[in-house]
Amino acid sequence: MPEIPLFKNFYKNPILIDLFQVESKLKNLHNGLELSFIDIDFLKKRDISKDQRYTLYNVLSEQYSNCGLEIPKNLKSIKNRGVFTITTGHQLCAFGGPQYFIHKIISVIKIAENLKVKYKEFDFIPMFWMASEDHDFQEISSLNIFNQNLSVNQKDSIGVGKLKPEIFSPILEELKEIFKNDSRFNYLESIFSSALNQSNWSNATRYWVNEIFKNQNLLIIDADDSRLKKIFLPIFQKELEQQFIHSSVEKTNNLIKGKGFTPKINPRKLNLFYLDDNQRHRIVLENEVFKISNREFSKEQILRELNSSPEKFSPNVLMRPLYQESILPNLIYVGGPSEIVYWTQLKSSFQEVTINYPILTLRDHFFWINRKTLSKWKDLGFSIEDLSKEPDELLKSFFLNLSSNSIDLKNEKQLLNQLSVLLLKKAKSIDKSLIPSVEGSIKAIKSNLDKIQGKFLHASKKGEEQKVNQIKKISGLIHQNGKLKERSESFIADFVKNQDIYMEKLKASSNSENNSLKIIVY
Repeated sequence: MPEIPLFKNFYKNPILIDLFQVESKLKNLHNGLELSFIDIDFLKKRDISKDQRYTLYNVLSEQYSNCGLEIPKNLKSIKNRGVFTITTGHQLCAFGGPQYFIHKIISVIKIAENLKVKYKEFDFIPMFWMASEDHDFQEISSLNIFNQNLSVNQKDSIGVGKLKPEIFSPILEELKEIFKNDSRFNYLESIFSSALNQSNWSNATRYWVNEIFKNQNLLIIDADDSRLKKIFLPIFQKELEQQFIHSSVEKTNNLIKGKGFTPKINPRKLNLFYLDDNQRHRIVLENEVFKISNREFSKEQILRELNSSPEKFSPNVLMRPLYQESILPNLIYVGGPSEIVYWTQLKSSFQEVTINYPILTLRDHFFWINRKTLSKWKDLGFSIEDLSKEPDELLKSFFLNLSSNSIDLKNEKQLLNQLSVLLLKKAKSIDKSLIPSVEGSIKAIKSNLDKIQGKFLHASKKGEEQKVNQIKKISGLIHQNGKLKERSESFIADFVKNQDIYMEKLKASSNSENNSLKIIVY
């Protein structure tokens, strides 16, 4: 299977690159980035109490039943010691949003299967954590397909999991119009239509994700539940009383800065939200007063509110990882590049409240390309790795290598260099003061040569317009403006075209420890 290295070609974040170096300056900020860091001792230390396991079972059972879905066969095993989760999470994007939504889930499924082969006496459950409490509607309100943006508009409000699914009906109608002449879309249309009949967007997302990944042993959790938050209540309380996230992350950020890097996230003084019927409000602490919208609480009052109604408190981006790891028997968190970076800011926060910190793994990256398009790419004289290059660089390389119409001025530039030596030697023999003038003239000639080469290139482009368009089109399939298309384009088109082999191909290609873009040829 063809692959393109990620760090060499697509990701430039200095912290991310350093983390995956053998001699990483930041290696103490995590517990390892490879499965080899998991051994029997690691497994035994990640277990959770029987009561907590039963709570998980009860919550998940109810959530599936509320969607009209069968309770997954492997859910019962969550009650048993020696059963662990491999977790990823994402926002509840409209019908998946960007296709890496799917790639994250594939990664946890494959890792769980691989660990089961290695540790037969244990069980491993791939887990998808729905970011149902996130209230940023703009980030979930659209999807891109065939370079079209399908979106709906609404103001931010309560956690998106509580939204009415019919809000997203216009997007499904647009998808139906796009695929009106393609019966292969009927399967997805049926799933999405049924999802929109659910009572809220969290249930709708669970429904369609469950259907897409049925028979893959995936469990889907919505942690916006009072029973789960009750488990986390002591950590909520510590944050309200001591603001430990801020102090611990600040120390880590200073360490990161001391190593010559810039931290991704600067912590707020208090890292909690408050949920009411219509809004998710940031809790602001000023002069020992806790402010929530136009309400104010003393410390005693806010703690009473927490103890009576823990479900009203919601972790922000820095506290959510601690919530996740406190309620799940989790071994590995599979995240995108930005997630991996900010998780490394949190290890000291985990230690502050004695919560197990997981192994971090960068999610899989995939790109689908048909054989005809790949063959055309190679006929143009390019390699697989050339797919990572920007169009301007590709075009320059293409025209420089055209044997039938060479625009390479290498020989002419060599002659100019030889002439320069002779002219400077003659100027020196006549009058040394002539040297600056001669050098300036030579520099001007070299500049004019570059302009001439540019004109040759422009003329060649006009004569090879069809090939220019092919290069731009194929390059644009994989990335645009320096950003991988799997970070913007929906999975739907590739799924429709490859429905019978889609899951099989992704799983066969999955290897999250190999930090590369996997090219799936069909």
